[in-house]
Amino acid sequence: MSIAQVRQYMVEGDGDAAVALVKELIEKGTPAKDIMAGLTEEMGILGQKFENFEVFLPDLMIAGDAFMQIMSVLKEHLVTASDGAAKTVIIGTVKGDYHDIGKNIVGIVLQANGFNVVDLGADVDPVAYLEAARKEKADVVGLSALMTTTMPGQEEFIKLVSDAGDKGKYLVCVGGAPTSVEWAERIGADVWSFDAFECAAKLKKLLA
Repeated sequence: MSIAQVRQYMVEGDGDAAVALVKELIEKGTPAKDIMAGLTEEMGILGQKFENFEVFLPDLMIAGDAFMQIMSVLKEHLVTASDGAAKTVIIGTVKGDYHDIGKNIVGIVLQANGFNVVDLGADVDPVAYLEAARKEKADVVGLSALMTTTMPGQEEFIKLVSDAGDKGKYLVCVGGAPTSVEWAERIGADVWSFDAFECAAKLKKLLA
């Protein structure tokens, strides 16, 4: 009985077995955060394999479905206290990119840390981010890119924010497997994070 076995069940799409094992692990004292970290890492590995044509869309879909099933159990154990009014974070995957598993993980972790999350989904146009940020009076806009070919969508949004006169009204957070802190600095993003947990920690600190 281990986190490695939960990961294997998830990859195989056996959500029921994964959920049963997760419940056992939590009862025996395994931190939910550790389980979540293992699942996040496994989804990252699958995403990389997908880009390398080692696995295919159906593989991602069955693992993603199992992941969401597991999260229905883990969410309540990840929740932490929130100080004051909840900060609003707009999230989405940039235009031309339909990979949303990583973005979904970030959304779940942010919600668990007391943030109000507005998820725009995948293939999001820069203007849609801008409109949502204004409508929701966002504190943060987070843009995910899972392919090198869609990374420029993050830079395009940052330029749009500046041209529209919204620069400084909210933080712009970028992430995704092909991105890096160097990329974030180059395009003028406010925040880059290695994973969902680091993202939540950084935003809580910056918005305190």
